[in-house]
Amino acid sequence: MMPVNSCLNAQQLQKLLNSTGNETELEPLTQHLGSCAECQVALQKVASGEIPVESLVVDNHAYRPEKDSAYWKAADMAKTFHQIRATSPPTQVTREVSTSLEGGTGLPFLEPPSDPAYIGRLDHFEIARVIGRGGMGIVLEAFDPHLQRSVAIKVLNPEYSKNTTARQRFCREGRAAAAISHEHVVPMYQVAKESDSKVAYLVMQLIDGDTLEDRLISRQPLPPGEVARIGMQIAAGLSAAHSRGMVHRDIKPANVMIERETNRVKLTDFGLARATDDVKLTKTGMVTGTPLYMSPEQATGAAADDRSDLFSFGAVLYEMATGESPFEAPSLVGVMKRVMDERPVPPQKLNPAIPTELSRIIMALLEKDPERRPESASAVAEQLAKIVTQFGPISPLHVPAVSASKSGRLSAASRRMPWLATSLSLIGIFSLLGAAGLLVWNRPWATSSGVSETNPFPSIVLAGNPGTVWSVDFVPGQDQIAAAVEDGSIRIWDIHSQTLVKSFNAHRGIIWMIQYHPNQAMMATSGDDGTVKLWDAEKYNVIHEWKADGTVKGISFSPDGERLIAGDRAGVLHVYDVATGETLMSKTLAGSIMGVDYSADGRLIAVVGSDKVVRVLDAETLEERQAMSGHKGPIYNVSFAPDSQHLTTVGWGKDVRVWDVNTGQQSIDLQGSQGDVWGVSYCHTGEHVVTSGQDGITRIWDLATGKEVASMGGHESAVHNLSLDPNPDGRRVATSGRDGTIRVWDLSALQK
Repeated sequence: MMPVNSCLNAQQLQKLLNSTGNETELEPLTQHLGSCAECQVALQKVASGEIPVESLVVDNHAYRPEKDSAYWKAADMAKTFHQIRATSPPTQVTREVSTSLEGGTGLPFLEPPSDPAYIGRLDHFEIARVIGRGGMGIVLEAFDPHLQRSVAIKVLNPEYSKNTTARQRFCREGRAAAAISHEHVVPMYQVAKESDSKVAYLVMQLIDGDTLEDRLISRQPLPPGEVARIGMQIAAGLSAAHSRGMVHRDIKPANVMIERETNRVKLTDFGLARATDDVKLTKTGMVTGTPLYMSPEQATGAAADDRSDLFSFGAVLYEMATGESPFEAPSLVGVMKRVMDERPVPPQKLNPAIPTELSRIIMALLEKDPERRPESASAVAEQLAKIVTQFGPISPLHVPAVSASKSGRLSAASRRMPWLATSLSLIGIFSLLGAAGLLVWNRPWATSSGVSETNPFPSIVLAGNPGTVWSVDFVPGQDQIAAAVEDGSIRIWDIHSQTLVKSFNAHRGIIWMIQYHPNQAMMATSGDDGTVKLWDAEKYNVIHEWKADGTVKGISFSPDGERLIAGDRAGVLHVYDVATGETLMSKTLAGSIMGVDYSADGRLIAVVGSDKVVRVLDAETLEERQAMSGHKGPIYNVSFAPDSQHLTTVGWGKDVRVWDVNTGQQSIDLQGSQGDVWGVSYCHTGEHVVTSGQDGITRIWDLATGKEVASMGGHESAVHNLSLDPNPDGRRVATSGRDGTIRVWDLSALQK
């Protein structure tokens, strides 16, 4: 086998494109591509559509793709990268990439920086560094002085500035990503089109973390629970894209970001995404995707729909479960032949630690025939959720919002395989609603015993928030709602006009809670960045800032407003002086703290969290008064009754429990929720308690009877938090959703 020492000519390119030759002839051509930068650039241009593929394609063998397919060129590029990744130590790869990026070339579009600490300026963004480069763009870390936050900016590669197709595809990425608001998709903030003097660029969230590809570089399988959890979140992100008619078309480990602090997944790089009916920029013969994770229909240049993403997702799951790609082969010809023709060995045979159910899901996703794959990403997310729960309860942060399956039907493959039907049963964090429940889910309101359907609860919808709304609170004395949002911003909405009054960046990352002071114009927030902040609620400047020992999910003002308590992930309860900013006391408890509350008389503090115990502490000394057990999983939130003698806790596995504080005994177990319950609050009289959770339903319970008296189900996905109108005569409830919306419900129709 003679090596190829010069760049490939047209005839040799034709051989590769069409496999017109045997393995012996094609292998040296493939090897040459691995060491020739010029040929790789040429291949990249062909793959991106800059060079028409059709002009290079000739007849092919019967088992190869159609003659107007360009998948061999894309295959060569992907295989070259995969071989480098497999044979080079991470430090060596990092060093080579860093050297090429730090050379200072390729950034002629930057203006001089306003601050010498930065390397340049793009419009008003101050550029800090180059994060990476890809075939179509350069990714930069930047600071946005307008919103006071760091962002990532993807700039169209200058060499494509005159390429209309490349420019259109690049801007399409921004539009595609911007159309998807989901906690497992990197949010897009701005799409700037190219003008005469500026390049096209996209502004998106800066993720502090690494990629799934980084975690797989050792070629070792991930723990089974992690495979299921990461897979569940990838599937949830895909379901959000698919529900909007968007196909990603390039699902691979490099496009799966994992946040460092939360370990949460976010899908990125929608550069190849398109609406399923968008054919303007994709012609027959233009192959898109990465071959090691490419579906058979993509490889042959056929139309790719959301089931193609499922195949790619299956290849990613397979690599997580086994440490190797399901379609690796000694040559490029072998790789693509395996994608199209060969069924990989089930993951469980390569890694016995993989549960049977997980192995079966992966193999179902890798079916060659799209009709035999699971019907939707949301159905797969629900299947993976069952597996996740087998490894124990998880944080609400890791429970994704999932778009409903297309029709509730199973695919042809699942009808043939009983295990698929079993995995869609009511269970744990993804309890599915039955026929009647689905009707409740889709109505803007729902009722049960005590309220007729002739007295619905109208709601005002405040939409357009940039991601999940994790917490809401009514603004005292105003017809306004304050929202704590996924991207670290606080948004103040006018309820009557449904307009945004104020928006500002408050935390780095998720804001878990927002709560107004009981008698002063102040509000407190807590976030994933481990800080608790006290704000002037009129000027929106920080009065005090405290640093906790970890993520802070629970905060509560004392009834007199003199103190603020906060519980963090490290299990530390902090007591702060609102006037001076002093930390008065702290106490370390078992497990992570997820919810805290003061009793109405200010004498007691309730603390709940991952240890499944409800603890009641003396507010002055933090000495434990009661420790109440009964929850089967983590407890997510707690609320004292107005009489200070009772409290209600909510948590994992549909749990809603009412406790007698004096005796330490459970007095009522409220049953009827269809999934984890996250939000809880008492009405002003203490006769009713309101809860919300994973099933997207907000329920009102009569504590005298222990029965559900009303429910509201307008959110498209889970409801994480709720707030009751502080006005004693107010009959409104505000709910915050994983769907990025806030709903304000008018309960006037509910009989007193």
